[in-house]
Amino acid sequence: MQTGPRTAEGKAASSMNAMSHGLTSNKVVLPGEDLAQFQHLRHSLLKEHRPNTPTEKLLVEEMAQAHWRLGRVRRRQDQAFESETLDVKLLAILLRYATSYQRACHKSLETLKKLQRDRLAQAKPPFVSQKAEQAAFFAMMDALTAPPPPLPDLEDIAQPGAA
Repeated sequence: MQTGPRTAEGKAASSMNAMSHGLTSNKVVLPGEDLAQFQHLRHSLLKEHRPNTPTEKLLVEEMAQAHWRLGRVRRRQDQAFESETLDVKLLAILLRYATSYQRACHKSLETLKKLQRDRLAQAKPPFVSQKAEQAAFFAMMDALTAPPPPLPDLEDIAQPGAA
């Protein structure tokens, strides 16, 4: 009677048994792929898009993951075309995943751009033309530097009601 792997190494190896193409894996970076390259891609996207909110950061992460997985699909497509026999069923699956990952990357990017535009529009003061700004400044300066109004005559103040 077999009970399956007992060691950590055996369990790790056995967890990969059903993986034929890795396109449905929960892991972003699979064994045999370069984690440093993924981290570089992720860091580059974060640096380029400069997310300011948790939602923006999540969208950049989704873009990185979708792009990474799209690269996996393309490598797998290349392998399929290099084989002796063309597996049409596999190519259809790969095309479906490529389309899905491209769409996910594009949708994340568009959503990110919209959120950033909205955030910047809320933070930006309304447009005021330079002429209007200058006119308001000069009006304020005129009011500050204008001579004080003349004081009323003392005779007018001393005799209230006499006219």
